[in-house]
Amino acid sequence: MSRSADIAEAQSEPLEQAAEWFAILHDDTVTARQREQWQGWLAASAANREAWRRVERIDRKFRGVQAEPARQVLRTAQRDRRRFVSGLAGFVVAAPLAWSVWQLSPIRYAFADMCTVVGEVQEAALPDGGRLWLNTDTALTLDYDISQRSVTLLQGEIFVETAADERPFRVETVNGHAVPLGTRFGVRVQDDQTHVSVTAGEVAVTPRLRPEEQVIVRPGRSVRFDAHQHLARAAVTSADTAWQRGMLVADDMPLSTFLDQLARYHPGMIRYDTAAARLRLVGTFPLDDTDRILNTLEATLPVKVARLTPWWVTVSGV
Repeated sequence: MSRSADIAEAQSEPLEQAAEWFAILHDDTVTARQREQWQGWLAASAANREAWRRVERIDRKFRGVQAEPARQVLRTAQRDRRRFVSGLAGFVVAAPLAWSVWQLSPIRYAFADMCTVVGEVQEAALPDGGRLWLNTDTALTLDYDISQRSVTLLQGEIFVETAADERPFRVETVNGHAVPLGTRFGVRVQDDQTHVSVTAGEVAVTPRLRPEEQVIVRPGRSVRFDAHQHLARAAVTSADTAWQRGMLVADDMPLSTFLDQLARYHPGMIRYDTAAARLRLVGTFPLDDTDRILNTLEATLPVKVARLTPWWVTVSGV
């Protein structure tokens, strides 16, 4: 969840109403009276109109990717809306379903040599004998020839264990590149930034638009940068590499941060309110079952986990 819990909470009611209206209007049994009521709801407030525009943007985004299954879910949900809480219907199911189809679609990975879907962690051998770990929802391309070795991280996160080789090795992202000097290191792309963490050896990190800003990242350190500059440096913690072991580690971590990380492995959406966001958490959690982690949070913290659908989870402080 990229926006604050406060903003998400304030916007949720119009968005959920827009979702309901989207389901009604795309059902085969929609009536003229319902269309008039929708027009009245739309005219009632600017917030309603903005929520409707957001629903339409999502619909356009998924329309070209296996749209019919999503439409069918909308129709089914409309006929049986009693299954859902607080009138939340077709949109909540259709958008995550369409996104799941997009995640699994060959279209998304048309240019990728290696990839993982949400919740999957994969280990693979590189052509030079090195090792590569791909975290959840990751895609990359490989370019190995007689003069160079290159990995382009299209999205997601990887951890690399390089092999001895005369050819230079680099990891490219949209923000720049990382060149190791015989090392173990991780690279993650998120929110238009790249995060490089070094476990062993050293890595030269260079922003794409400012090559003179190159820095050397030493063992136990990390750097975050965009295409123009380095933004922050920090120490590497056990939590940074725990995903390779299939674990999510929290060491006095804000629950908001933990849930944002957990959402990367959970199919669908995880939202939370302000009361839950400010709680803190300590523990190590296996990532093979994100629903079990959510159940553990509910059993050990003053929170309530509500599953509006299998793809829409809300965590609220109590």
